[in-house]
Amino acid sequence: MLEFQHLQKTCSSGVLARRLIFALMLLPISLAGMTDARAQSQTDTIALTHVTVIDMTGAPPKRNFTVIISGNRIIDIRPSSRPTIPSGAPVAVIDAEGKFLIPGLWDMHVHFNRVDTTFPLFIANGVTGVRNMGGELADLLRWRAEVQAGKLLGPQIVTCGPIIDGPDPAAHGPTLVVKDEAEALTAVDSLRQRGADCIKVYDKVPRDAYFAIIEEAKRQSLPVVGHVPLSITTREASDAGQRSIEHLGSILEGSSSLGDELFSADKSLPPVKDPSEFPRRLAARGTRMLDTYDPQRAAAIFAHFVKNRTWQVPTLEVKYTQTFIDDLFAKGDVRQKYISAAEQEWWSPSRNFFARYRTPEYITYRRRLWQKELDLVREMHRAGVHFMTGTDLGGAFIFPGFSLHHELELLVAAGFTPMEALQTATRNPAIFLGQSHRLGTVEKGKQANLILLNANPLDDIRNTQKINAVILNGRFLPRDQLDKLLGDAAAAAKN
Repeated sequence: MLEFQHLQKTCSSGVLARRLIFALMLLPISLAGMTDARAQSQTDTIALTHVTVIDMTGAPPKRNFTVIISGNRIIDIRPSSRPTIPSGAPVAVIDAEGKFLIPGLWDMHVHFNRVDTTFPLFIANGVTGVRNMGGELADLLRWRAEVQAGKLLGPQIVTCGPIIDGPDPAAHGPTLVVKDEAEALTAVDSLRQRGADCIKVYDKVPRDAYFAIIEEAKRQSLPVVGHVPLSITTREASDAGQRSIEHLGSILEGSSSLGDELFSADKSLPPVKDPSEFPRRLAARGTRMLDTYDPQRAAAIFAHFVKNRTWQVPTLEVKYTQTFIDDLFAKGDVRQKYISAAEQEWWSPSRNFFARYRTPEYITYRRRLWQKELDLVREMHRAGVHFMTGTDLGGAFIFPGFSLHHELELLVAAGFTPMEALQTATRNPAIFLGQSHRLGTVEKGKQANLILLNANPLDDIRNTQKINAVILNGRFLPRDQLDKLLGDAAAAAKN
């Protein structure tokens, strides 16, 4: 048995332990077998000593523990008073006294089309897994293969590929348009054969095509995720088996005492000619929707979500940025150095697709809607609905990696405890993906995607931003390497 002594009291600066002071008790071990974590290319094993483990199972924090990682797996977790060091291989020992260990984070709703800026920001922020919700499938699969082969430093990627939408599609980017059941079946089969992990549906999918997609995807063992098409209700989507609903779907519409009248009123209006007329109509209908919100109708929808285990990805971050874009633009953000000039150009409210035609009544409505959606998330959470984090990366003032930490803050503002919020980015995505046997918690046998924090996130959710190091698939990345990744992303954004 070996008893580890404190190796270094300045671990918070990111400097790693360089020697092991130990007492020989039962088993002989050579000092040559212990090495600095910076020489990890020569060792497969890391020992984090004296760390507080927040395993994300819901159990209380485990204080003064040693976590041993070999290759890309956690092979042991035990009190630091009695750690076991694997024999036959050099070990990088890291004194993590005063530090907190949590699983790597997942952003379950992103869009990206370049990796030189995006991936470094994900990893520097502890985002070790992402679900891409619409993009060029060939590119996404290539990047995933390069990450898996170690050619590219990046997160694990789950992807839907092109979005399935109906005639006159509302979706942006790569899209498969289907007008009937036959085309729906062909689209699902095509995406499966090309290697998609899920099927994303969008606003304009026709009713018969939607249900055909659901049934064919079940047969192909592919989850259907995304928007709730306008042709069906949120309750119907849940009952049909849509696995996750993004952006809260049409829950508020379904919870209005006006019911179908909200939509039928829109159909009776003449076509929009002035672009500003569209937000005026949205504000008018939305105000009626909020005025007629019925808690009992909402509770009935929540009950279907719980019964059917329909996951919610509310993407509060994009709702926040769209609501407060004027304030964000006026204030500016130091993180804009990670965003290319071309992308920043359309972040301006005068250029942004979602902001440039706003009217005063629409701005007022959006701020009221924002508060109601926070309340809605709180009500669903209390009802037992399952949640995952997602930022909708690709929108204005949404920053890869960074914005996921703000999404956690917003969930806490909506009534989640810090533990519950963290689970939406760790344990819950693993459960949703059917990967809880190897991801999502800090437990023996799990994949070593971890974050070492300088402060306790259960005391303040903002402490998830105080990252000391990231362990990516068993590779230890101390603070100075994470800072280099940030510098690389800033440099790439200038090109």
